[in-house]
Amino acid sequence: MSGSTRRSTPDQIAAVPDLDPGITLCNDTDSIDNVVHALAVDHVLLSGGTGIWIDPGTRARTDPLTDLAPSARILDQIRVARGFTPFQHLALLQKLPDWLTAETSLVVVPEIDRYYRDDSLLADEGEEMLLTGVVSLARIARRADVAALVTRSRADEFSAPVERAADQRVRCEQTPFGPRFQTPEEETLVYPVEGGEVVQTTLAFWADVLASREPLYETPGDTPEDRLGVSIRGSN
Repeated sequence: MSGSTRRSTPDQIAAVPDLDPGITLCNDTDSIDNVVHALAVDHVLLSGGTGIWIDPGTRARTDPLTDLAPSARILDQIRVARGFTPFQHLALLQKLPDWLTAETSLVVVPEIDRYYRDDSLLADEGEEMLLTGVVSLARIARRADVAALVTRSRADEFSAPVERAADQRVRCEQTPFGPRFQTPEEETLVYPVEGGEVVQTTLAFWADVLASREPLYETPGDTPEDRLGVSIRGSN
């Protein structure tokens, strides 16, 4: 959409859905860029904890994560691991228990079904691997009491196990007034804009959203020992 981003005012805090413990499936993210990045950074900032991002090799570029955080020091709480094949991706999901700490509050798995659709896999191998990964993630989220934010590359019969495993569903859709988040319980405009103003959901828009929510975030430690650092496996 055309238009300019809307700068927040100090007395206006943007509305972003909470991510509860368990699996949250975020739908319709393809039409609105950086939704998952914004939700992930917001949750980590809000909880004061740390996050683990299991990436299919393309989603977790460091620049959106860095640009979205009101403070780059806070973003140091996100660790990123990348898998480039179905076997690597599943191995990362199964290694999650070894990486979780008492501070972990979020696991992010964009396009969780993507690699298991690979034509090189045997007849039912991809479906079995996806189911194994989803079950593993659900078990980890339940036992560790952490939020797990996932998306799908496609909503179809193949990815149905992801839908069934979800404890919470969030849909993000574009409107003339900016993005609207919908859950089964409510729907909320990120910014309630009056007067028909057109809002462009660029990276700068989401940075404004999180900047408006900064009063809600805990202040992280100021020493290097308090910060984990962003760990990137693979190329940007």
